[in-house]
Formats: sequence, structure tokens, C-alpha cells
Amino acid sequence: MNDRFDVGVIGGGIVGVATARAILQRHPGLKLALLEKESDVAQHTSGLNSGVLHAGYNQKPGTLKARLCVEGNRLIRDYCRRTGVALSDIGILIVARRTEEIPILQELLRRGTTNGVPGLCMIDQRELQRREPNVIGLQALSAPSGAAVDSSALVHRLAEDARAAGLELHLNQEVRAIRENSDGFVVRTNRADFHCTNLLNCAGLQADRIAHMMGAGLGYTIVPFRGEYFMLRDSLKDHVKAMVYPAPDLEFPFLGIHWTKTTHGDLKVGPNAILAFGRESYRFWDIRLGDCLDMLTKPGVWRLLGNPDFRLLFRRQIRTSLNRTAFLREAAALVRGVAVGDFRPGPAGIRAQLVDRKGRLVDDILIERHGRALHVLNAVSPGLTCSLAFADYLADQVL
Repeated sequence: MNDRFDVGVIGGGIVGVATARAILQRHPGLKLALLEKESDVAQHTSGLNSGVLHAGYNQKPGTLKARLCVEGNRLIRDYCRRTGVALSDIGILIVARRTEEIPILQELLRRGTTNGVPGLCMIDQRELQRREPNVIGLQALSAPSGAAVDSSALVHRLAEDARAAGLELHLNQEVRAIRENSDGFVVRTNRADFHCTNLLNCAGLQADRIAHMMGAGLGYTIVPFRGEYFMLRDSLKDHVKAMVYPAPDLEFPFLGIHWTKTTHGDLKVGPNAILAFGRESYRFWDIRLGDCLDMLTKPGVWRLLGNPDFRLLFRRQIRTSLNRTAFLREAAALVRGVAVGDFRPGPAGIRAQLVDRKGRLVDDILIERHGRALHVLNAVSPGLTCSLAFADYLADQVL
């Protein structure tokens, strides 16, 4: 590949694709190449997530994620309506099943109000039962701006926009090495060398490895968490109308097993959050030895595993992964009238969770600049919701 590009983007997930589109909208005529190691875009996290557009009540006020989530929710809803990408405006209910969970909802209400989430309000048990007769709870936080989107279709439509604006999309290009020189970078893949003046690393599950090739992000490593789902049988698709979440544990960035409607009308429960034995291990016994050994060389991973609260969470998630009844019992604690036989296994996804040297799960979006390269080290949930607002943010910085 002898062409020189003004910008090279690594990663064909929603952040990479949306940012390429945003850059080209700002700078028509720019030469931009996007490198993706798979045969199509959205083959991992961006195409295998819940498809939920989050409202912005979970994020701590003042964080970049809080600001981008609320704005991103609005931008994606507008984009889907304009382009015809499937979108379901069904709202989210976060439910307190026990008295001690009500303060959690009040804290989420405070966060969401501060973040500017529209229409957020508490509802009592009577109103909850009127809206959702099958949901079990004392009170709920209603977030009407929560929605469901076809995430894979969204990424593909954004890629179409970007290509129409001049993007060169290079598939089946796995980055093997990056060399910096006086006028930019040479990115070596399994098939070619790409020369670019500026570089944007949006490699998702592989973002830390790309950054480490260039001496960036050395204090961080990505730990993969697999999220597993079950699908409810077709005759019960209307068992709940909105997306229904339990009150979360505010210490960890996982939202618990919840009920999600898809844009195709399916109803699914999940995910759990089980430590995966590989960055692309979508089944429990899919063990990638190289990934496991790599994780075990990182002090931050050992410190995370040594955290007593995390070990308790890990044991609970292992149980829901290995025991279908335990998984569905947790789901049934939120919604009545379903049995184990009503569910079938659904597809799983992987969450790219960044961990620092001290073993802490990095909660906010994290970007690190290294000369002419910009590394998106953490774009964890609600990364889909933030994506269009985040793309605008990145596009202003890349050059």
C-alpha cells in the first residue's frame, strides 16, 4: 500500500466508524483509511451488545461519559429516525424490589437530573403495576428516553455514510506492528503496510495492545467480561413492554440481569458479567491460552482478582453462567409468570473492561494522546449510546 493517508483509524466498531464519518464531515477531501481485522465492521462488541440506548442516569455527574451519554442518546435517536435504522422508543424502568434498594433509585434520580436526562421520575408500586403488571417491585425509576436500537445495522449505516464521504475501508487487515517516523506512522498488517500522518486507535478489545506497540497506555490492560443472554419464547414476547432493570450495585459497572426488548420484538434476559478466558471467547469453555497468560502477567489483574468484593461478584456470576436455573431465577426475581422452559440460549457478547495497575475497573471514557496518535483505551458501556457524541469529540482532537 503506497498511498499516504492523512488519518488512519484502527478498528471497525461503532467508535471507529462513527469517528471516521465525523472527521470526513468536518474535512471533506481528507484521505482517511479504516483498518479492520475482520471481514466486516461490527463483528464484536458493537454488533453483539444489548442494543440499549441508555438514558444517562447511571453515570457519575461531571464525567465525560455522563455528558456524552445524554447527548449521544439524542443524536442516535435523531439519526435512526432520519435514516430508517430500527429504533424502539420503549423506555427503561429501574426497579427496587426491596426497601433497601430505594436509596439506590434516589441516587440514580439525582445523577440523572444533574446530567440532564429528560423525563426522569420516580413511580410508586401502583403506577408500576399499571404499566407493567408482571414486574415485581416496590418503586421504580422511569427513564422514558431509554430505547432499543439495531446496533449492527446502525454501524453499517454509519459506514455507508463514511464511505460516501470518502472513507477507504480495508477489511481483513490485522495490525501486527506500528513504526513511527518523522512524518507519521507505518502500520503493518497481515497483508500490507499503510502510511498515515495521524493515527486513531479505536480497536476496542485490542485497544491496549495497539497502544502498547507504541509505548502508550502502559498502565492499563483490557480484561474481557462475557455477557450471556437467554431469549424468551415467542408467545411471551409481550410479557413486559419496557426494558426492566434491577437496582444496580453502584460499586461495580455491571447492571445485573435485566429484561430487554429488541427492535425485532424479541424479549431477552441478561447479561451476566463473567470473566472470559479470552478476548473473543463467546462460550464458557472457549479458552484462549495466550490471552489468559497475558492477563496473568499484569499486576492490575492480580489485584483485581484479590479484591474480596470482586471475588464475591465473580463467584455469583460463575454460578449464573454454569447453572441455567440460577441465571433464570435471578431474572424471575424481577418479572413473574415465567419458567425455565420458556427460555432458550441467546448470543453472547464481550465487554472490553479496562483495568489499571491498582486493579481498579476504569469507569469513565479514557483517551491517551501519544504524539500524533490518539488512543481510545476505554469506551465501555454505554459506549454505543455515547458513540455519535464521542465521535464528534474525537474528531475535534485527532488532527
